Amino acid sequence: MSSANAESLTPLQQEINQVLASTEGGVQISQNEIAWEGGEAIMAFPLPGETQAPISSPAAQRLQAKVAGKTTGTVESEATQGDATILASDNCPTQVFGNDWYCFYQNTNFGGRRLQWNAAHTSRVYFSAYDFDNETSSWSNKGGKTIRVYEDFWVNNPTHLWTEENHSSSSSVYYADDNRADYFVTS
Repeated sequence: MSSANAESLTPLQQEINQVLASTEGGVQISQNEIAWEGGEAIMAFPLPGETQAPISSPAAQRLQAKVAGKTTGTVESEATQGDATILASDNCPTQVFGNDWYCFYQNTNFGGRRLQWNAAHTSRVYFSAYDFDNETSSWSNKGGKTIRVYEDFWVNNPTHLWTEENHSSSSSVYYADDNRADYFVTS
């Protein structure tokens, strides 16, 4: 791409292009989202002027419904209680798409990029495959799985950083573990 074309891209598109160039198999599915493996993993970026990635786009919701085995018409929406609208502060997909979505966030308070999965992963899933190595500062586990997160700094001697119990979240990982996550496994 010529430098003139690169300069005309928005900062959001430049960031998305950088992630796509640094990873394999990613496909941009909306203005602010990338999907891998047909929606098995989805990364959402904050929109311009925002600090947190919004709820999943219709394109991501279709992939999430497919991955979760739900009907195509299934959509994520705001939950309501009486006249009050209830929004999860983390925007990780809800049980509408299945009980097992879990998300990792670039910044504290569920800010920055959001990287999400719903499948069980008994083998290591390296964040580097998604240009998210050493980037996690908060997380949300909406499902019934337990997620264990590790740093792989010492070869063949990983350091357990934290465990995400089912239906839990943390708006800020322990300060000594911030931006150290290399991979996770689920059970």
